[in-house]
Amino acid sequence: MRLLMLAGLLCAPALMPAQTPINAPPLSSADPRPISLEEAVTLAQQNAPQTVQARGQLRGSSAQIRRAYAAFLPSLSFSTNSGYSEGVQYIQGELGPLRGDPWSFSNGFNANLQLWDGGARFRNLDRDKANERVAEANEITQLFNVALSVKQQYYAVLAARESEAAAQVQLEQAMQNMRVATARVVAGAATKSDSLRSAIEVRNAEIAILNARTQLQNANAFLTRLTGQETLVTATVGDTLAPIVLNADSVELAAIADRAPVVLQAQSSLTAARASRRASRASYWPTLSMSGRYSANQSSRQFQTGNVWLIGGDNPNSRGVSFSLSYPLFDQLQRETAVVQANIAEDNAEAQLRDAELAAQQTLVQALGAFRLAEARIGLQQASVEAAIEDLRVQQQRYALGAGTLLDVLVSQTTLNNARLALIQARQDARVAKAQIEALVGRDL
Repeated sequence: MRLLMLAGLLCAPALMPAQTPINAPPLSSADPRPISLEEAVTLAQQNAPQTVQARGQLRGSSAQIRRAYAAFLPSLSFSTNSGYSEGVQYIQGELGPLRGDPWSFSNGFNANLQLWDGGARFRNLDRDKANERVAEANEITQLFNVALSVKQQYYAVLAARESEAAAQVQLEQAMQNMRVATARVVAGAATKSDSLRSAIEVRNAEIAILNARTQLQNANAFLTRLTGQETLVTATVGDTLAPIVLNADSVELAAIADRAPVVLQAQSSLTAARASRRASRASYWPTLSMSGRYSANQSSRQFQTGNVWLIGGDNPNSRGVSFSLSYPLFDQLQRETAVVQANIAEDNAEAQLRDAELAAQQTLVQALGAFRLAEARIGLQQASVEAAIEDLRVQQQRYALGAGTLLDVLVSQTTLNNARLALIQARQDARVAKAQIEALVGRDL
C-alpha cells in the first residue's frame, strides 16, 4: 500500500496539464532591435501622423502670411493672342475679298492695386501671424503627446521585463518548494496534497512567465508602430531600478503650466479671433483701387512668331490708368452677419483660453499627485518585498523542519509575488506620471 501511494505521488505532476518549458523562447521568433528612449521618441516624432499634420499646418500658416504680405502688392497679368481671318464681303453691292492683312496680333499688360480696403489686409495679416503661433504651439503639443505615447509603451516594455524576471524568481522558488514537498511526501512527513499544491504553484509561475512575455511582445509591437519602423524594436536593457526623479517642485511646475503649449495655443487662437473680428468691420469702409493697362495691336500678311511679343513701335497701341471707388450700401446683411459670427468666434476663443488654463492646472495637480503617490508606493512596496522575502525564508525553513505547513509557505510566496508586482506597477506609474507632466509643460524634466 505504501509503495502504491509513493508511485502516485511521484506521478502526480505528470498527470497535470502539459506545461510550458521553463526556458521557453519568447513568443516572437524575430529578435527585436533595441533602441534608446531618446531614439524612440525622435523616430516617433518624425513619423507619427499627428506630428506630420502639425508640421504641415505650420507650413500652411507660413504660406498664409506670405500671401497676406503679397496682398499689398499689385497684381500683374500679360496677355497675347493671334488670329487669322479670310473670306468675302459685300463691297458696293458686290462680293469681294476681305480687305486688310489676314493675320492679326495683340499684346497687353494689366496691373491692379488696391489702395484702401478699410484696413482688412492689416487685420488679416495680424490674424495669419496669430494662426502661425497657433500652429507652432500645436506642433509642440503634438510632439510631446507623441513622446508621452512612446514613453508609456517604452515603460511598458521595461515593466514586462521586470515582471518576467519576477516570474522567473517565482518559478525557481516554486520548484524548490516542490522538491521539498516531494521529499517530505516520500519520507511520509507530508500528505499527497502538498505535492499537488506545489505542482500547481510551479504551473502558476510558468503561466506568469508566459503572461509577462505576452505583455512584452505586445509592448514591442506597439512601440514599433509608434516609431514607424518596419522591423520590430524594443527598449534597451538598462537599470530599471534607477531612481525616478522629477527635477522641479510644484511651484515651478505651476508657473510653467501657465505657459504650457496648450495655453499658448489657446492664447494665439484668441488673438486670431480678435483680428478676424476687426477685419469683419472693414467691410463698412469704401474700397479704393487703381489699375493700369498697356496694349498693342498689329497685323501681317503671314504669321510672324516674333511679332507676337512686340509692343509699341509703329503699331497701334493704347495705355491708361484708372481709379475706382466702391462702397456697398446694402448687401443683404452680409456684413452684419459676418460681424456677429466674428464676435461669437471671439467669445468662444475666450472661453477656450479660460478652460485651457484651468485644464492645465487640473492636469498638473492630477499628474503631480499621481507621481507623489507612486513615489510613496515605491518605498512601501520595496519594504514589503524585503519583509515578504524574509517571511518566505522563515516559512520554508519551518516547513523543511516539520514545524510549519506547505500552506503557510504558499501564502508567503503569494504575498511576495503580489508585493513584487505592486512594486513594478508603482514604478511604471511613477514613470508615466512624470511623462504626463513633461507632455503638459512641453519640456523634459
